[in-house]
Amino acid sequence: MGTDIHIAVEIFYNGRWHLSDVTPTQDRNYRAFAVLANVRNGYGFGGFSTGDELKPISEPRGLPDDMSPELRAKIAQNESSDEIDEGQYFWLGDYGYSWVTLKELLEYDLDAPVLVSGYVSEEQAKHYQETGEFPRAYATWTPQPGFVKLSWPQPIRDSAPLIQTLIDEIRGLGAPENVRLVFGFDN
Repeated sequence: MGTDIHIAVEIFYNGRWHLSDVTPTQDRNYRAFAVLANVRNGYGFGGFSTGDELKPISEPRGLPDDMSPELRAKIAQNESSDEIDEGQYFWLGDYGYSWVTLKELLEYDLDAPVLVSGYVSEEQAKHYQETGEFPRAYATWTPQPGFVKLSWPQPIRDSAPLIQTLIDEIRGLGAPENVRLVFGFDN
């Protein structure tokens, strides 16, 4: 069973937070989850190691006390009704609720190296050893013959590409301290 992220974007203006109409990318990227809230940090499904743990921006902070009324209403409608208006529905998952500002994302050192580990085909391992080009896809674990465990260093930005994608998607919405992601996770 995998872990997924659910994200809303809020912008602060006129003295309060407002829900943005931006729909951010919500790819499954465990390294990004580790950066955002220490979720799936250094391990994948079944508890198998995926390499070094990363320093998270923070532990899960919970939903913000000053969350936008629009997002609060969408969440409340989901929780209180069996009939859901598709335009109002929004689910933030069922654990790991948190938020980060664009400022915090921009200040995180995405160029820091991290050791990544996984199972790759013997051909991919040989290619890495010959060229230094790290694998683009790997398994946390596999019983299949012809795969070997490999570890390689790479910048966090390459192992957690969702972080840069989110930065790019929200960068133009306002001052970095006035733009934030509100999110949660589910399995």
